[in-house]
Amino acid sequence: MAIEVQAGCPQGQESFTSCQIEGRNTEVFVCFSDQVATYSYGPIGGAPELFLSETIEHVDFEPWSGLGKAISESVTFYNGDYAYDVGGGFDRPFSEEEMLLEQRRFGWVEVTESGERAASLACIPETVSYGFGGGIYDIKVAAGLTWDSYSFTWVSDVVQPTDTSILLEHRPYGTIEYCLSSSEFSLGGVSMGDALDTLGKLGSPEVVEDPNDTGEKIDRMTLVDTHIDIFRDVVIAISTTSPSWGMPSGLRVGLTRGEVIRILGRVPNGYTATSQTFASHVCLEGRPPDVEWTILIEFGQDKRVQSISFVSPSY
Repeated sequence: MAIEVQAGCPQGQESFTSCQIEGRNTEVFVCFSDQVATYSYGPIGGAPELFLSETIEHVDFEPWSGLGKAISESVTFYNGDYAYDVGGGFDRPFSEEEMLLEQRRFGWVEVTESGERAASLACIPETVSYGFGGGIYDIKVAAGLTWDSYSFTWVSDVVQPTDTSILLEHRPYGTIEYCLSSSEFSLGGVSMGDALDTLGKLGSPEVVEDPNDTGEKIDRMTLVDTHIDIFRDVVIAISTTSPSWGMPSGLRVGLTRGEVIRILGRVPNGYTATSQTFASHVCLEGRPPDVEWTILIEFGQDKRVQSISFVSPSY
């Protein structure tokens, strides 16, 4: 469905925040309805140079933390390698004297390319329009999402915590480490250690150079955004960037970082709730002989799973 694009909010949407940019003769609008959020940036009063939209359920909205004198919130839109973080806020008064003063408002547009800052724009304070309360937050909650302040992501109510963590605790040499059951090393029904003759329905592999530069030749099946690597007729690696290939626990591409932590039950050793990658290894107990599988979960700049990989460095 086409959206009429002009200065201000599209028809049927209301403003989350807007302002004119210092020294640029440009303005930015972030608007929303109960279905979509939109970003527009361009000359004051003119057609936008850049217009982006995202569903309310998927849009990266960061609510106020509840701390400090300033109240502010932001929305980030993604366009290829670029991210546009737009925020608005104001100082709340804490005394009768402060209530008599003109309220300080502020806003910004932060542009990053592949996670690196590309531009940092400040709003002209007196042009900032920002209304705290309700809005995008309430719509996301009504859609069955909960804000996770530890991972700075939204978590779907569909992703419920498990009774027990799938990251299991073990104590090698007296230290606590977490590992993953060998049954979880499976994507789309294809498991690490599977024999080649059980994969016939997926097609025939082709011989390629080992991507780990071992000098060995391996067989590779390339499917929908997925690689299955085979050595000596056994699956030794699986990687995917497709949300169609899920693990038995429900881990898959596209989940937010908070949803991954909810499924895992905890954050893996050596990582935090805001890390860009998670990794863990197969549990020693109950594993097949000579198995040293590792899982790598990589998050994109939108804080969602970008890829899941299983590797076997011991082959």
